[in-house]
Amino acid sequence: MKKRMICCLIAALVFLVQCQSDPPDAGGTAVAHPSATPIPPIGVALVTQAPPTAVVQQTTPTPRPSPTATPSPTPIVYLVAEGDTLLGIAIARGVSVEEIEALNPGVQPQLLQIGQALILPPPTQVDYTGLIGTAVPIQVRVSQIQTYRTPGGAVWLLGEVVNEGAAPVDNVTLALELPDAAGGPPASATAWAGAAVIPPGGRAPFGVLLAAAPAEIGAPSVTVAGGDTVVDLGSRYLDLAVSETAVSTEGDRAQISGQVQNVGDAVAAVILVASLYDAQGNLAGFQKLTLPEPLPPGETRPFQIEAAPPGGTAVTVQVIAFGQK
Repeated sequence: MKKRMICCLIAALVFLVQCQSDPPDAGGTAVAHPSATPIPPIGVALVTQAPPTAVVQQTTPTPRPSPTATPSPTPIVYLVAEGDTLLGIAIARGVSVEEIEALNPGVQPQLLQIGQALILPPPTQVDYTGLIGTAVPIQVRVSQIQTYRTPGGAVWLLGEVVNEGAAPVDNVTLALELPDAAGGPPASATAWAGAAVIPPGGRAPFGVLLAAAPAEIGAPSVTVAGGDTVVDLGSRYLDLAVSETAVSTEGDRAQISGQVQNVGDAVAAVILVASLYDAQGNLAGFQKLTLPEPLPPGETRPFQIEAAPPGGTAVTVQVIAFGQK
């Protein structure tokens, strides 16, 4: 009797549970209760995604390391200009007289001729590969481009490089081209600024004698082909002051005089570069002079430079000085 009563109670409980379940709709599909949490499909996880977080990267400027000097693989052919000496060429190009003589067997330093080709050692160039940041480009302008034909038919192509940047520049190289107005092949050459280092705001002349110039020359073209912002002067020396400059002429000759003072604290071999201008302010020519003896600190020395400007009578002159310790 007691066992039958227990069975009846269990059956009643089962019936009540089934009655509280949702009844099927007419189509036989179960209807989900609005408050029920859906069961995700198998293999899909419920992930709570946080909003993206801003990434702040703090950087500290790294000092630029010293540049590494690497030699250029190609030697340079240099055309001797009026007033050039082996010592002056060596100082301007940062090489030694012995290196130039070794590459030019039989060269006679006292008998250099204008237009003579000399092979120079490969120039030292700055390798910026390992530097952090971008190298500062040089800011130079070419002006005063002039052409003057000589009695022998050659043509002097002259001009100036003006440093408009805030730092000194060096090794300024120029590609020159003189077209043939009659349609023939142009004459071309490479020139270097007359001063190895040009300070900010300074200017330096350049020029080359084109022996095989066209009979009818067109408008010349000058392109800055190379140059560097000075990172370290090294053995080059700029603590030189030029004063009391004057120019006098006699026929086609000009004589430049003045004083140069070493205002620094090192003994220096000094090169002077004189730019000559005519009455209209056009560049008529330039001349270089290497002082025969080094200039000690604090000493002032007079100089005289003889020149024959291809552009005719010179009225004014500008002289710049640079050297090597």
